[in-house]
Amino acid sequence: MTSRAMRSRMLLVGLLLGWVGIGLVSCGGSVTKRVMLASGDAGAGGEPGAAGQGPDYVAGAGQAGSPETTAAGAVGANLGSAGAAGSAGAAGAAGEGGASGQNAEGGASGAACAAPATGRITIAFDATDPERVTELEWLDSAATLTPNVIAEGGPKHCTDPQEFFGQSYGAPEGTSPAPVVGGHLASLVQCGANVTITSAALGCEPAATAQLPVTTEYHFFGDARASELRVTRSFGFDGTTPVYAGATGLRPFVPRVSARLLPNVIYPNLAGNAVTSMVASSCGGDCITAVGATWNGKWFADVEPTSGLALIVMRDPSLTSAVDLTVNYDAASGSNLASFVLVQPVAGWKAPVTEIEYLCFADLTSWPAAERASATLPAGCGP
Repeated sequence: MTSRAMRSRMLLVGLLLGWVGIGLVSCGGSVTKRVMLASGDAGAGGEPGAAGQGPDYVAGAGQAGSPETTAAGAVGANLGSAGAAGSAGAAGAAGEGGASGQNAEGGASGAACAAPATGRITIAFDATDPERVTELEWLDSAATLTPNVIAEGGPKHCTDPQEFFGQSYGAPEGTSPAPVVGGHLASLVQCGANVTITSAALGCEPAATAQLPVTTEYHFFGDARASELRVTRSFGFDGTTPVYAGATGLRPFVPRVSARLLPNVIYPNLAGNAVTSMVASSCGGDCITAVGATWNGKWFADVEPTSGLALIVMRDPSLTSAVDLTVNYDAASGSNLASFVLVQPVAGWKAPVTEIEYLCFADLTSWPAAERASATLPAGCGP
């Protein structure tokens, strides 16, 4: 629906390489900061810190610089694991770490921010508004990296497109609230398996507009759940929040994907033993489905029917607030933007709201056609 942002880039990568890391290229394009995830494994091919105890760097191990990358940075996530000092992550000159094993932000110790197990998901965040996801790829069952599945497009707001992956706004389209849209500004902090994004007080466009407090946490998994990430987003509604006219509810998190790569949406019936399939492009506006006989409110999946590539979006089962499902196609971004919709209470939201969703990649090897047809989710998907 809507967006704006200046840019620069923050990249988190978890591949089958035995490392995980974040690289940030500043907005001005002149400084590259690196935040290490501490680990006992030695990094490879890099620049060791003092006395060989600091983090090593893996040159070019991440994605190469892309249109989001400024002139300063040709590297994406180019960080290896910590050096021989082990999980305490002793600081080294090349790693920009603080004393006593602190990370590059001078925050928690290396032990407190230990690296997670190796994952299969690559994700990149815009550095000025890290709520905007600019890359999302997956290492599939054949160890092949998928294309970037995100979609974005439309008119510019600040320096970002109007439509992007990770937004939050009202449903149906054209209604409020609009907590994460164009011109949103935020900051990102990484610690171990978690990336936390916090909204700035004021937005970018229109200038100096107050933003609803929003905090988003991405949590990354390894081992049997290496194809999954968890998104927790909290909205700072309070007693002064109005009832939003015309709104069915709020899309808390919009996983806007390419309609070319993931054109269809499937969702389970109330009994949880069969699915309905829709072509997203058949819904030029919001096709909203309430919980009932045809949808049980638990999950939906964006799928490519031939290759079997799928992105499953599952709501945490502990959540009890009412939800709808919207299927929607946007021509400006060529996107399938199916998402959950939090149903607006009659009196509006008068207290903070937290939504927890799991994004899980699968293919026909990890999620065979028969399991899809019977609404059986693949192993390692969900809490």
